[in-house]
Amino acid sequence: MPGTPSVKDVAVVQFPSIGMTEVRNITATPAAGLNGDWITKERLRNLLNVRMPREGEVSSSIYLRPGETSGSDMWNERISRLNGLPEGNGCGLVGLRAGVRTLIIAPPFPVLESGLYPTWNDEPLGRLLEAERTIGVVLVRLGRYSVAVYRGSDLESSKTDSRYVKGKHHAGGTSQLRYTRIREGQMRRLYVKVCESIRSQFEPVSSELDHVILGGEKFTLNGFLKVCPRLNDYRDILLNRRLNIRDPKRDTLFDLGSTIYESRVWGLDW
Repeated sequence: MPGTPSVKDVAVVQFPSIGMTEVRNITATPAAGLNGDWITKERLRNLLNVRMPREGEVSSSIYLRPGETSGSDMWNERISRLNGLPEGNGCGLVGLRAGVRTLIIAPPFPVLESGLYPTWNDEPLGRLLEAERTIGVVLVRLGRYSVAVYRGSDLESSKTDSRYVKGKHHAGGTSQLRYTRIREGQMRRLYVKVCESIRSQFEPVSSELDHVILGGEKFTLNGFLKVCPRLNDYRDILLNRRLNIRDPKRDTLFDLGSTIYESRVWGLDW
C-alpha cells in the first residue's frame, strides 16, 4: 500500500534508563500544537520516541534545577519565548532539540542536576519519571477535602470528608458582618479537620515521603496554608506545583495517581 512504512523503516530504540524497548516509526508525524499541554507519563514516552532526532540531525539537551538559568544563549532565547511558564511549575525544566524542533518540558518532580548536552539526552528525564516515590497529597476546596498517600501512582491510603461552609453573602450592613463571622468560623473548622487528617495519614509514613503536593481551589488553599502548622513539618518536600482538582472525593483519588505524574509540554521551532 502506498505510504505504508516497510519493516526496514522501523527502528528499535533502547531506553536502558527506564528498562524498556520502544519501537519507533521514523515516518510518523510528530505531535503538533503543544502549548503547555499536560501529558501523562505514557504519552510523554511516546512523544519522545517520535521526536527523537533522525540520523544526522543536530541535537542538544538541557536540564535546569528549580531556580537555575542556562549558560547557553541559544537555549535561553528559546526558553524565554514561554515567558516563565515552565519555571512556574517549580520543578525546573528539560529542553530537548532535534533538528528544527524543540520540546520544553516542565516535569512533575524536581530536576536534581542541571546539565547541558550536545546530544539528545532523555535518560535523566526517564529516570526522574520512573523513580519510585511516596507522595502525600492534600486537596482542599470549600466544604470538602481529601488527604492521601500514593506509592508511585497507586493509592495506598486516604481520608475524604466534607464540612458545610456557607457561600458568599452579598448583602451589606450588620447582616453581612455576622454572616462573614459565621462563614470564617466554618472555614476554620474545615481547616482543622484537614490538619487532623494530615497528621493521621502522613505521620505513619513521614520518613518515607518524597514529596507533598497540594491541590484544589486557590483561595481556600491560601487560607488553609495560613492556619495549618502541621504542613510546616513537610515544608522541605512541599512542591510548588498545584493540582487543579475541582472536587476532592474518593472517586477522584483513584484517577489522581496518573495526574501526579503528568508533565507540561511545549513544542517550539528552534
